[in-house]
Amino acid sequence: MLCVLLCLIAVTVAADSRAVPPAERRGGDGMAILRRAVELDDGLHYAGVRSLSWRDSAGRTETTLLHVLHRPEVGTLVRPVRETGGGTDVLVGSGAWGDPDGAVLAVLESNFWVDADGAEKVGERSALRVTARRDNGQLAARFWVDEATGLLLRREVYDTDGELAQAGVFESIRFGADAVAAADDTAQSDTTVVSRPWGDELDERELDLLRSDGWALPEQLPWGFTLVEARSTGSGSNRVTHLTYSDGICVISVFTQRGSLGAGAVSGLRAVEEDGALVHVADEGGQHQRMWEADGFVHTVLADAPEGIVSGALRTLPPPDGTGFWARVGRGLDRMGTWLE
Repeated sequence: MLCVLLCLIAVTVAADSRAVPPAERRGGDGMAILRRAVELDDGLHYAGVRSLSWRDSAGRTETTLLHVLHRPEVGTLVRPVRETGGGTDVLVGSGAWGDPDGAVLAVLESNFWVDADGAEKVGERSALRVTARRDNGQLAARFWVDEATGLLLRREVYDTDGELAQAGVFESIRFGADAVAAADDTAQSDTTVVSRPWGDELDERELDLLRSDGWALPEQLPWGFTLVEARSTGSGSNRVTHLTYSDGICVISVFTQRGSLGAGAVSGLRAVEEDGALVHVADEGGQHQRMWEADGFVHTVLADAPEGIVSGALRTLPPPDGTGFWARVGRGLDRMGTWLE
Protein backbone atom coordinates (compact mmCIF):
# COMPACT_ATOMS: atom_id res chain seq x y z
CA MET A 1 0.00 0.00 0.00
CA LEU A 2 2.78 2.43 0.86
CA CYS A 3 4.25 1.81 -2.59
CA VAL A 4 1.10 3.22 -4.15
CA LEU A 5 0.91 6.26 -1.89
CA LEU A 6 3.97 8.06 -3.18
CA CYS A 7 2.55 7.77 -6.69
CA LEU A 8 -0.65 9.36 -5.44
CA ILE A 9 0.79 12.35 -3.59
CA ALA A 10 3.96 13.09 -5.60
CA VAL A 11 3.55 15.88 -8.07
CA THR A 12 6.72 17.53 -9.17
CA VAL A 13 10.36 17.19 -10.10
CA ALA A 14 11.53 15.28 -13.12
CA ALA A 15 14.86 14.37 -14.60
CA ASP A 16 17.76 16.33 -15.97
CA SER A 17 21.25 14.99 -16.41
CA ARG A 18 23.22 17.08 -13.93
CA ALA A 19 23.82 16.71 -10.23
CA VAL A 20 22.99 20.31 -9.27
CA PRO A 21 19.98 22.17 -10.70
CA PRO A 22 20.80 25.46 -12.40
CA ALA A 23 20.49 28.67 -10.42
CA GLU A 24 18.36 30.37 -13.07
CA ARG A 25 14.63 29.72 -13.34
CA ARG A 26 13.23 27.91 -16.31
CA GLY A 27 9.52 27.63 -15.57
CA GLY A 28 6.93 29.24 -17.83
CA ASP A 29 3.28 30.28 -17.87
CA GLY A 30 2.24 26.85 -16.55
CA MET A 31 3.71 27.65 -13.12
CA ALA A 32 0.91 30.10 -12.33
CA ILE A 33 -1.66 27.33 -12.88
CA LEU A 34 0.21 24.95 -10.58
CA ARG A 35 0.68 27.54 -7.83
CA ARG A 36 -3.02 28.41 -7.90
CA ALA A 37 -3.85 24.71 -7.68
CA VAL A 38 -1.69 24.29 -4.57
CA GLU A 39 -3.36 27.28 -2.90
CA LEU A 40 -6.88 26.03 -3.66
CA ASP A 41 -6.09 22.47 -2.57
CA ASP A 42 -5.52 23.61 1.01
CA GLY A 43 -9.25 24.08 1.63
CA LEU A 44 -10.72 21.48 -0.71
CA HIS A 45 -13.10 18.66 0.33
CA TYR A 46 -13.34 15.83 -2.20
CA ALA A 47 -13.95 12.09 -2.55
CA GLY A 48 -13.48 9.85 -5.57
CA VAL A 49 -11.84 6.86 -7.21
CA ARG A 50 -8.36 7.26 -8.67
CA SER A 51 -6.74 4.92 -11.18
CA LEU A 52 -2.97 4.48 -11.02
CA SER A 53 -0.96 2.72 -13.71
CA TRP A 54 2.76 2.16 -14.15
CA ARG A 55 5.25 0.21 -16.24
CA ASP A 56 7.15 -2.38 -14.21
CA SER A 57 10.77 -3.46 -14.65
CA ALA A 58 9.70 -6.14 -17.14
CA GLY A 59 7.92 -3.57 -19.30
CA ARG A 60 4.41 -4.68 -18.32
CA THR A 61 1.73 -2.11 -17.51
CA GLU A 62 -0.09 -2.62 -14.22
CA THR A 63 -3.07 -0.73 -12.81
CA THR A 64 -4.76 -0.33 -9.44
CA LEU A 65 -7.81 1.58 -8.22
CA LEU A 66 -7.96 3.60 -5.00
CA HIS A 67 -10.76 5.21 -3.03
CA VAL A 68 -9.53 8.72 -2.15
CA LEU A 69 -11.14 10.96 0.45
CA HIS A 70 -9.71 14.33 1.48
CA ARG A 71 -10.57 16.64 4.38
CA PRO A 72 -8.43 19.78 4.70
CA GLU A 73 -8.28 19.60 8.49
CA VAL A 74 -7.35 15.89 8.55
CA GLY A 75 -5.59 14.75 5.39
CA THR A 76 -6.15 12.25 2.60
CA LEU A 77 -7.63 8.83 3.30
CA VAL A 78 -6.74 6.13 0.77
CA ARG A 79 -8.15 2.63 0.43
CA PRO A 80 -7.69 0.04 -2.34
CA VAL A 81 -10.79 -0.75 -4.36
CA ARG A 82 -11.49 -4.47 -4.09
CA GLU A 83 -14.35 -6.43 -5.61
CA THR A 84 -14.88 -8.34 -2.37
CA GLY A 85 -14.77 -5.20 -0.23
CA GLY A 86 -12.53 -4.75 2.77
CA GLY A 87 -9.05 -3.35 2.64
CA THR A 88 -7.09 -1.03 4.90
CA ASP A 89 -7.48 2.73 5.02
CA VAL A 90 -4.25 4.72 5.07
CA LEU A 91 -4.31 8.31 6.26
CA VAL A 92 -1.79 10.48 4.46
CA GLY A 93 -1.49 13.85 6.12
CA SER A 94 -1.26 15.97 3.00
CA GLY A 95 -3.30 17.06 0.02
CA ALA A 96 -3.10 15.87 -3.55
CA TRP A 97 -0.04 18.06 -4.15
CA GLY A 98 1.78 17.02 -0.98
CA ASP A 99 3.73 20.28 -1.03
CA PRO A 100 2.41 22.78 1.51
CA ASP A 101 5.40 25.12 1.41
CA GLY A 102 5.97 25.25 -2.34
CA ALA A 103 9.48 23.76 -2.15
CA VAL A 104 8.77 21.13 -4.79
CA LEU A 105 7.25 23.63 -7.20
CA ALA A 106 10.40 25.77 -6.86
CA VAL A 107 12.51 22.77 -7.87
CA LEU A 108 10.17 22.06 -10.79
CA GLU A 109 10.63 25.63 -11.98
CA SER A 110 14.41 25.26 -11.79
CA ASN A 111 14.60 21.97 -13.68
CA PHE A 112 11.94 22.17 -16.38
CA TRP A 113 10.24 24.36 -18.93
CA VAL A 114 6.65 24.42 -17.65
CA ASP A 115 4.01 25.65 -20.08
CA ALA A 116 0.24 26.02 -20.16
CA ASP A 117 -0.97 23.71 -22.92
CA GLY A 118 -4.65 24.56 -23.36
CA ALA A 119 -7.84 23.14 -21.86
CA GLU A 120 -9.09 19.56 -22.07
CA LYS A 121 -11.86 17.46 -20.58
CA VAL A 122 -11.00 14.91 -17.88
CA GLY A 123 -14.19 12.93 -17.54
CA GLU A 124 -16.94 15.55 -17.32
CA ARG A 125 -14.70 18.28 -15.90
CA SER A 126 -12.84 21.04 -17.69
CA ALA A 127 -9.12 20.96 -16.93
CA LEU A 128 -6.10 23.12 -17.70
CA ARG A 129 -3.22 21.08 -19.10
CA VAL A 130 0.36 21.86 -18.12
CA THR A 131 3.44 20.26 -19.69
CA ALA A 132 6.95 20.00 -18.25
CA ARG A 133 9.80 19.52 -20.70
CA ARG A 134 13.54 19.00 -20.37
CA ASP A 135 16.10 21.30 -21.98
CA ASN A 136 16.20 19.13 -25.09
CA GLY A 137 12.44 19.52 -25.55
CA GLN A 138 11.64 16.01 -24.39
CA LEU A 139 8.37 15.60 -22.52
CA ALA A 140 8.89 14.89 -18.79
CA ALA A 141 5.38 15.19 -17.35
CA ARG A 142 1.84 16.37 -17.98
CA PHE A 143 -0.62 17.68 -15.39
CA TRP A 144 -4.36 18.22 -15.79
CA VAL A 145 -5.66 20.70 -13.19
CA ASP A 146 -9.39 21.10 -12.56
CA GLU A 147 -10.24 24.60 -13.78
CA ALA A 148 -12.88 25.21 -11.09
CA THR A 149 -11.26 23.73 -7.98
CA GLY A 150 -7.54 23.37 -8.71
CA LEU A 151 -7.54 19.62 -7.98
CA LEU A 152 -4.94 17.58 -9.84
CA LEU A 153 -7.26 15.37 -11.90
CA ARG A 154 -4.65 13.59 -14.00
CA ARG A 155 -0.88 13.20 -14.03
CA GLU A 156 1.56 11.51 -16.43
CA VAL A 157 5.29 10.94 -15.92
CA TYR A 158 7.66 10.07 -18.77
CA ASP A 159 11.03 8.32 -18.61
CA THR A 160 14.29 9.49 -20.17
CA ASP A 161 13.34 7.80 -23.46
CA GLY A 162 10.15 9.84 -23.64
CA GLU A 163 7.96 6.80 -22.90
CA LEU A 164 5.01 6.97 -20.52
CA ALA A 165 6.12 5.41 -17.20
CA GLN A 166 3.39 6.37 -14.70
CA ALA A 167 -0.13 7.77 -14.92
CA GLY A 168 -2.87 8.63 -12.46
CA VAL A 169 -6.40 9.90 -13.12
CA PHE A 170 -9.61 10.36 -11.16
CA GLU A 171 -12.20 7.99 -12.65
CA SER A 172 -14.88 9.75 -10.58
CA ILE A 173 -14.83 12.70 -8.21
CA ARG A 174 -17.27 14.58 -5.94
CA PHE A 175 -16.61 17.84 -4.15
CA GLY A 176 -17.88 19.34 -0.90
CA ALA A 177 -18.12 18.40 2.76
CA ASP A 178 -21.36 16.44 2.16
CA ALA A 179 -19.69 14.24 -0.46
CA VAL A 180 -16.79 13.54 1.89
CA ALA A 181 -19.13 12.73 4.78
CA ALA A 182 -21.09 10.27 2.63
CA ALA A 183 -17.92 8.57 1.43
CA ASP A 184 -16.57 8.46 4.98
CA ASP A 185 -19.56 6.35 6.06
CA THR A 186 -18.23 3.52 3.88
CA ALA A 187 -14.60 3.82 5.07
CA GLN A 188 -13.03 1.03 7.07
CA SER A 189 -12.45 1.38 10.79
CA ASP A 190 -9.04 -0.28 10.43
CA THR A 191 -7.01 2.83 9.59
CA THR A 192 -3.24 3.00 9.45
CA VAL A 193 -1.95 6.52 10.08
CA VAL A 194 1.11 7.57 8.11
CA SER A 195 2.18 10.57 10.16
CA ARG A 196 3.10 13.84 8.55
CA PRO A 197 5.40 15.25 9.59
CA TRP A 198 7.54 12.20 10.34
CA GLY A 199 10.00 12.77 13.17
CA ASP A 200 11.71 16.10 13.82
CA GLU A 201 12.92 18.44 11.12
CA LEU A 202 16.70 18.69 10.69
CA ASP A 203 18.25 22.08 10.03
CA GLU A 204 21.53 22.68 8.18
CA ARG A 205 23.60 22.69 11.37
CA GLU A 206 22.21 19.33 12.45
CA LEU A 207 22.75 17.88 8.98
CA ASP A 208 26.35 19.05 8.96
CA LEU A 209 26.97 17.47 12.39
CA LEU A 210 25.62 14.13 11.16
CA ARG A 211 27.71 14.35 7.98
CA SER A 212 30.85 14.97 10.02
CA ASP A 213 29.98 11.79 11.95
CA GLY A 214 29.96 9.69 8.78
CA TRP A 215 26.34 9.97 7.66
CA ALA A 216 25.83 10.20 3.89
CA LEU A 217 23.23 12.98 3.60
CA PRO A 218 23.82 14.79 0.29
CA GLU A 219 22.09 18.07 -0.57
CA GLN A 220 21.74 17.04 -4.20
CA LEU A 221 21.32 13.84 -6.19
CA PRO A 222 21.97 13.53 -9.92
CA TRP A 223 19.20 14.25 -12.44
CA GLY A 224 18.26 17.48 -10.67
CA PHE A 225 16.97 15.94 -7.43
CA THR A 226 17.17 18.47 -4.60
CA LEU A 227 16.75 17.93 -0.88
CA VAL A 228 13.34 19.42 -0.01
CA GLU A 229 12.85 17.98 3.47
CA ALA A 230 15.11 16.39 6.10
CA ARG A 231 13.79 14.70 9.24
CA SER A 232 15.03 12.39 11.94
CA THR A 233 13.64 10.22 14.69
CA GLY A 234 15.33 8.40 17.55
CA SER A 235 18.78 9.10 18.94
CA GLY A 236 22.19 7.50 19.25
CA SER A 237 22.37 4.08 17.61
CA ASN A 238 18.58 4.17 17.10
CA ARG A 239 18.55 7.35 15.04
CA VAL A 240 16.90 7.12 11.61
CA THR A 241 17.04 9.96 9.10
CA HIS A 242 14.51 10.49 6.32
CA LEU A 243 15.63 12.72 3.46
CA THR A 244 13.13 13.61 0.72
CA TYR A 245 14.46 14.60 -2.69
CA SER A 246 12.46 15.90 -5.62
CA ASP A 247 13.23 17.02 -9.14
CA GLY A 248 9.82 18.72 -9.33
CA ILE A 249 7.99 15.73 -10.80
CA CYS A 250 9.13 12.67 -8.87
CA VAL A 251 10.07 11.98 -5.26
CA ILE A 252 12.88 9.87 -3.80
CA SER A 253 12.84 9.10 -0.07
CA VAL A 254 16.09 7.92 1.53
CA PHE A 255 16.05 6.41 5.03
CA THR A 256 19.44 5.92 6.73
CA GLN A 257 20.40 4.32 10.03
CA ARG A 258 23.44 2.71 11.59
CA GLY A 259 23.61 -1.09 11.56
CA SER A 260 23.60 -4.02 9.17
CA LEU A 261 21.06 -6.24 7.47
CA GLY A 262 22.56 -9.51 8.64
CA ALA A 263 22.30 -12.73 6.68
CA GLY A 264 18.51 -13.13 6.74
CA ALA A 265 16.05 -12.17 4.04
CA VAL A 266 14.38 -8.76 4.12
CA SER A 267 10.60 -9.06 4.25
CA GLY A 268 8.89 -8.02 1.02
CA LEU A 269 12.15 -7.56 -0.90
CA ARG A 270 14.16 -9.96 -3.04
CA ALA A 271 17.93 -10.26 -2.75
CA VAL A 272 19.91 -9.68 -5.94
CA GLU A 273 23.64 -9.45 -6.64
CA GLU A 274 24.86 -6.31 -8.37
CA ASP A 275 28.55 -6.00 -9.18
CA GLY A 276 29.45 -8.46 -6.46
CA ALA A 277 27.28 -6.80 -3.80
CA LEU A 278 23.98 -7.86 -2.24
CA VAL A 279 21.04 -5.49 -2.69
CA HIS A 280 17.42 -6.04 -1.65
CA VAL A 281 14.92 -4.72 -4.18
CA ALA A 282 11.23 -4.58 -5.07
CA ASP A 283 9.26 -2.89 -7.81
CA GLU A 284 5.55 -2.66 -7.17
CA GLY A 285 2.82 -0.07 -7.18
CA GLY A 286 4.94 2.03 -9.51
CA GLN A 287 7.51 2.51 -6.77
CA HIS A 288 11.09 1.29 -6.72
CA GLN A 289 12.43 0.05 -3.40
CA ARG A 290 16.07 -0.67 -2.61
CA MET A 291 17.85 -1.57 0.63
CA TRP A 292 21.54 -2.15 1.18
CA GLU A 293 24.27 -1.75 3.78
CA ALA A 294 27.39 0.33 3.30
CA ASP A 295 30.13 1.40 5.69
CA GLY A 296 28.16 0.56 8.83
CA PHE A 297 24.88 2.08 7.66
CA VAL A 298 21.69 0.68 6.16
CA HIS A 299 20.12 2.71 3.36
CA THR A 300 16.50 2.25 2.29
CA VAL A 301 15.16 4.00 -0.80
CA LEU A 302 11.51 4.42 -1.79
CA ALA A 303 11.29 6.12 -5.17
CA ASP A 304 8.30 7.34 -7.13
CA ALA A 305 10.20 7.69 -10.40
CA PRO A 306 10.95 5.73 -13.58
CA GLU A 307 13.59 3.06 -13.07
CA GLY A 308 16.25 4.67 -15.27
CA ILE A 309 15.96 7.96 -13.40
CA VAL A 310 16.18 6.21 -10.02
CA SER A 311 19.34 4.29 -10.90
CA GLY A 312 21.01 7.48 -12.10
CA ALA A 313 19.89 9.56 -9.14
CA LEU A 314 21.31 7.12 -6.57
CA ARG A 315 24.88 7.27 -7.88
CA THR A 316 26.03 9.69 -5.19
CA LEU A 317 24.85 7.48 -2.31
CA PRO A 318 27.40 5.02 -0.86
CA PRO A 319 27.51 1.79 -2.92
CA PRO A 320 26.70 -1.52 -1.20
CA ASP A 321 29.44 -3.26 0.76
CA GLY A 322 31.14 -5.89 -1.36
CA THR A 323 30.90 -3.95 -4.60
CA GLY A 324 33.55 -4.89 -7.15
CA PHE A 325 37.27 -4.17 -6.74
CA TRP A 326 37.58 -1.03 -8.86
CA ALA A 327 34.50 0.50 -7.28
CA ARG A 328 36.05 -0.06 -3.86
CA VAL A 329 39.26 1.59 -5.03
CA GLY A 330 37.24 4.59 -6.20
CA ARG A 331 35.50 4.82 -2.85
CA GLY A 332 38.86 4.78 -1.09
CA LEU A 333 40.16 7.60 -3.28
CA ASP A 334 37.01 9.62 -2.59
CA ARG A 335 37.58 9.22 1.15
CA MET A 336 41.22 10.29 0.79
CA GLY A 337 40.10 13.41 -1.05
CA THR A 338 37.67 14.22 1.76
CA TRP A 339 40.35 13.79 4.42
CA LEU A 340 42.77 16.04 2.52
CA GLU A 341 40.27 18.90 2.18
